[in-house]
Amino acid sequence: MFEKWISFIEKKGVKATPARILTLKQLCKDHNAKSLSELQILLDTVDKATIYRTLKTFEKHGIIHAIDTDSDAVKYALCSPYCAAEEHTHTHPHFICEKCSATYCLGQTRMSLQQFPEDHSVSSVAVIIKGLCPSCRGNGS
Repeated sequence: MFEKWISFIEKKGVKATPARILTLKQLCKDHNAKSLSELQILLDTVDKATIYRTLKTFEKHGIIHAIDTDSDAVKYALCSPYCAAEEHTHTHPHFICEKCSATYCLGQTRMSLQQFPEDHSVSSVAVIIKGLCPSCRGNGS
């Protein structure tokens, strides 16, 4: 299955270097979005600057997208195969668990701007939903 992702990034014009493969494995592992700091801990053999450049390269080529959380940390999640380098196609909200801090895309949930005022120009949309994830909710929280 992971070979699919290596092929995916190569089709996007990104060389599959060892650091990029390690970063991609961590982003694929549990589908939770991760911050630069989290990836730095998980990838203790890769320096912070390399991880940062990898994230920016992935974002530029439509492999990942940034999630602005209300904390200081931006988190990164995998894009759908339909995102292009020029345009990300994200219209879904992101969920942040208030107990365990898991952050992930709610890809099946679509948002609509049908009622948005015509005299405004939209450059991006970010919807953050907070609550308890299924694991934390099931633990009697």
